[in-house]
Amino acid sequence: MNTPVQTGKWLLRKPPDDSGSLLFCFPYAGVGASSYRQWPQTLPDGIAVCALQPPGRENRFRESAPADHAGFAADLVAQLAPLLDRPFAFIGHCGAVPFALETILTLEDRGLPLPERLFASSWGAPHLGLYGALNFVDLDTADLAAEVRQRYRQTGQGEPPDEMAELGARVLREDLVLQRPYRYDVTRRLPSPVTVISWSQDDVVPPETVAPGWAECADVRVVALAGRHLDFLRCPKALVEVVARDLARAGATD
Repeated sequence: MNTPVQTGKWLLRKPPDDSGSLLFCFPYAGVGASSYRQWPQTLPDGIAVCALQPPGRENRFRESAPADHAGFAADLVAQLAPLLDRPFAFIGHCGAVPFALETILTLEDRGLPLPERLFASSWGAPHLGLYGALNFVDLDTADLAAEVRQRYRQTGQGEPPDEMAELGARVLREDLVLQRPYRYDVTRRLPSPVTVISWSQDDVVPPETVAPGWAECADVRVVALAGRHLDFLRCPKALVEVVARDLARAGATD
């Protein structure tokens, strides 16, 4: 008798059994799985989109947020392990990228299957520093609720209720506190190749800061797409083509 796969709370739904491969999607700072709501459930070639829901966000907001990237990765890997019986990849935007990196290293440490590729959008070489102005503001004085409201407007969601803005600000602050000490250990080469993606009109992580240094810690392919920082959330056609093409190439070389 087959034992049902348990995905815990990290996945809102179990991936279809007939999907050819899985794309695990890491949410960026201050948001959860719903940030991928504009993405289709399946990309070309049967790639199932699997948005991850970390503790402390959205429907898990009553749970304690991870204390560090290692704890995040350990909890996630324990839940994902039963699903890694088919090809899979990771994708993350901006502050999500370090969490994806740590998860790959945890998979390697435990002798588990590795993602065929990491798609790292709007994040520079992880051993060189942090990226984006919010990682350098004074968290005791910064108006993070205003930042949350601006994000809502930029993504076409209108003006959030005050309670929602304050909750989002709390989650964003926790993420920023968690992020600041993180630096990738450049002496350890990432075991999965990386597609590094920049956006031409990105005013958060400017395109010229994205690619330099990545080759020091991973085998990389650099892609420049037209668009702004939050255009990633729309899953534009050009991004879909990058993901589908690179995963097809990975499958062809297996």
